[in-house]
Amino acid sequence: MKRSYWIILCSILAALMVGLGIWANQEHRAREAVMIQAENHYQQAFHELAYYVDSLEESLGTSLAMHSRESMRPQLVETWRLSALAHGAANELPLTLLPFNRTNEFLAHVGDFTYNSGVKTTGNRPLSDKEYRSLQKLYKESMSIRDGLRDVQSKVMAHHLRWMDVEQALQQKRQNQDNQVIDGLKRVNVQATDYTQSFSPENPRNTVFEKQKLKPLEGSVLSPDQAATGIKKWLGVPKAKIRQIRKTGKGSSTSAYEITLINNRTKKPIHASITRKGGHVIWFMNNRPVGAQKISFYEATKKAKRFLDQHRLPGMELVKKDQFDKVAVLTFVEKRKNIRVYPSSIRLQVALDNGEVVAFDESDYLFNKCDRVPLIPKMSEQSARRQLNPDLRIQETHLAVFQNPLLKNVLCYEFFATKGHDTYRVLLNAENGDQEKVELLRD
Repeated sequence: MKRSYWIILCSILAALMVGLGIWANQEHRAREAVMIQAENHYQQAFHELAYYVDSLEESLGTSLAMHSRESMRPQLVETWRLSALAHGAANELPLTLLPFNRTNEFLAHVGDFTYNSGVKTTGNRPLSDKEYRSLQKLYKESMSIRDGLRDVQSKVMAHHLRWMDVEQALQQKRQNQDNQVIDGLKRVNVQATDYTQSFSPENPRNTVFEKQKLKPLEGSVLSPDQAATGIKKWLGVPKAKIRQIRKTGKGSSTSAYEITLINNRTKKPIHASITRKGGHVIWFMNNRPVGAQKISFYEATKKAKRFLDQHRLPGMELVKKDQFDKVAVLTFVEKRKNIRVYPSSIRLQVALDNGEVVAFDESDYLFNKCDRVPLIPKMSEQSARRQLNPDLRIQETHLAVFQNPLLKNVLCYEFFATKGHDTYRVLLNAENGDQEKVELLRD
């Protein structure tokens, strides 16, 4: 009997060991698959960055051979496009803890210059001496940065270096004695520093980091427990259980707590982010399933406005509404002196089964700095209207603060106009009449 007992026990233990082995092997394979996918993504992003900077340098050089602005404009537009693509590729790399900001700043200056000189400026006058010197300086520094990236690229390919090792070294605040990727990118960044420091104050500001110059928040610094209590009260779920709470990392643009709650009623997780200073809710998302639609889009809009009023966010105006499946997606903007401030916006998702707000994002409302934007136009509305195509029939006119492609907040006249069956939104700079945006509106 005793022997049979031991045989059964050993069989169960053996089965458990086999099961654990299979589970561990599956976990290992899953982790390996994620690592391979991330590594492939990083490799693609870096090679794209090197390619775009290479093409950007060639495009700037070609521009120098042209004389009139009209002949130069297509090349400047192409350079502007390449600078945006290069910046996007750089942002895909694990460089939040690495001082790579000067390279991004250089790309921002390229984008600033080419946008203002080639995309936005009308007329056919040649570049001024100052503009031409700036173009020469951009070209010279782009060659230096291109060579630095080529050097890193050759080492990555020759030695089969892994970007996942770079990310791990950065996260652990240790840089391997032979981490050639980090060393190479630091050299590239130093080369860009030499350039950006040579710019005079009247040159365009660094717009890449415009969103990181956050509006200062009011209030005292919260402990994790205070933050958890605050978010539960704000969401109206005082009995929710806390599954996880952690601080955001050093690469984050603001210091906050990221919190996961379990709703005691639905047993589903609610994810949220709340600032350490002042306890301002940045965003939250309720992952509950949404049932069949029972309320109208109009009712969902009313519930969203009531939610904003309850959370001391009055005076917001609805400017955009969409519906995805059984959820209404609504965008509200702040109004100051009857002027729409588009960069200061809030987005909500309302479930159409019972009108509950299931997602909320006020990061733009909290952090965008629009306080210094003058709200009195230098140009009259009548003068702005004369800049429009005479075939357009103007239906509505507003003043609005708009963030242009250079991430600069400008006061604009916002015209809604029709031509045939089409409806357009046109934004003209209220200071000089420049066209900031034209949009064909779809139902």
